[in-house]
Amino acid sequence: MVGLEILVKIQPEKRFEFLQAFELLTQPNRNSQCIEQTLFEKAGEPNAFLWREDWENDESLNTYQQTELFSSLLGAVEVLGTMIMIRKFTLTKVDCDD
Repeated sequence: MVGLEILVKIQPEKRFEFLQAFELLTQPNRNSQCIEQTLFEKAGEPNAFLWREDWENDESLNTYQQTELFSSLLGAVEVLGTMIMIRKFTLTKVDCDD
């Protein structure tokens, strides 16, 4: 599995719009190969969000990054705040039964 993280700082007056955009862009069945999409807010720093997506494989994430939906995500961030960081990473399964 692979993941994508986007760290953004949203303008306080645009917070509600950003949360609406997240809900709209992460509706079920939009990305059949996306396992999970989660939004975290940084403790102690209002309006700093980490948008995280987990994908089945690198190919599905790369394909998604070429879509209009992904462009819409980046456009929403540009209009509503500032992108601080974007990174792709590999997810490793850890057995916790030890």
